[in-house]
Amino acid sequence: MTVTSVDLARANQRLRLHPHDYGAWLEVAALLGILGSTEDTELAFGTIGEGARIGGRVALAVACGRHLVELDSLRGSELIDHVVETYATGGPHFAFTAPPAPDDPPDVVPAGVHKDPIIEARALIDKLGAWLTARQVPTVPPAPLLSALSKPGARALIGVMTARAVPSGQVIIEIGEPATALYWIAHGTVTIARGEATLGELHSGAFFGEIALVGGTKRTARVTAQGDVWILEVPARALETAATKHPKLAEVLAHHARARLLANLTRTSELFRALDDEDREALLAKFATQMVEAGTTFIHEGTINEHLWVVVSGRCEVHAAGAALAELGPGAAVGEISLVSGALAVADVVAVEPAVLLRLSKHDFQVIAKKHPKLLEEVEKLVVARETANRALFQDASDLIV
Repeated sequence: MTVTSVDLARANQRLRLHPHDYGAWLEVAALLGILGSTEDTELAFGTIGEGARIGGRVALAVACGRHLVELDSLRGSELIDHVVETYATGGPHFAFTAPPAPDDPPDVVPAGVHKDPIIEARALIDKLGAWLTARQVPTVPPAPLLSALSKPGARALIGVMTARAVPSGQVIIEIGEPATALYWIAHGTVTIARGEATLGELHSGAFFGEIALVGGTKRTARVTAQGDVWILEVPARALETAATKHPKLAEVLAHHARARLLANLTRTSELFRALDDEDREALLAKFATQMVEAGTTFIHEGTINEHLWVVVSGRCEVHAAGAALAELGPGAAVGEISLVSGALAVADVVAVEPAVLLRLSKHDFQVIAKKHPKLLEEVEKLVVARETANRALFQDASDLIV
């Protein structure tokens, strides 16, 4: 599609009407670049980045800095230095209060005064840019990916990030792919889905992809751009290096991964969907997270099983009589038969790829089941369904043997 000065004039009008909208700013900046106005492009991205930095839009500020570096602009390293000085605190970064500043944008030159859209864009950036970079929100939120790092560590991590523009509808992460990167949304919205179920949306400033990185598993959900999106891609190896040198970063990633795993689980597992919010939160708080390597048997046939297990990510199989009887994916519960009946486990359960599991001890299960009868009802339903399926499988196997 050919871009002309008419497109820039239209974008200028959008910025004039909506100076609070970073999408309008980014459109003007991108069009200036396409039309070959390099200096104006650098000024626009530098202005957006500085406004984002002081306004708490850290991912957007970093993306502008990285883009400017790719353009060989000195503004890029300067902007990144300012971001690092503001947010890389080397420990917990609590929200801080910024000094007040005028929130109303200034009057700008009316449309049509400048015949050349590039000159018009330059005037808008000059006038509105002074306001954008002075305007500060009352409270600036922390930046989890940077706040846990030292300043040198933050510079190193930002230095390997790549800013990517993703068109509307494009899949960013596909189920089953290896985890090679973490993604940080500079601007826009993405949709998270598994199969036919939509798990939720993530917006500017959120990061995703940490579940597979932390758990060492393959991707467990599809992430799609909802509208045009600008993201930062962080290579897995660089993130691992940073987390090794700065354990607090590893804690941040693990915390976010667990929170997202639990949120996904409540939307996909039959065991949790029947519970109300209060019961669900009480139950999830009792589960411990366990990561297992491929080939690990966590339920052994003929032994006492002391836990209810739920697969959060990865793939597991139920084995008996030397054969695989069933496959378990994210959201599946297992171990409920022996947990409820007290009988010995009737099959092995093996992780066939690296997996993240939640486990609930028999004692905690019994305590919670007394307080939350709905949980016991759901588990008993699973027991009946699993026993029926097991009988059918063993009957089929007998027929084959005969």
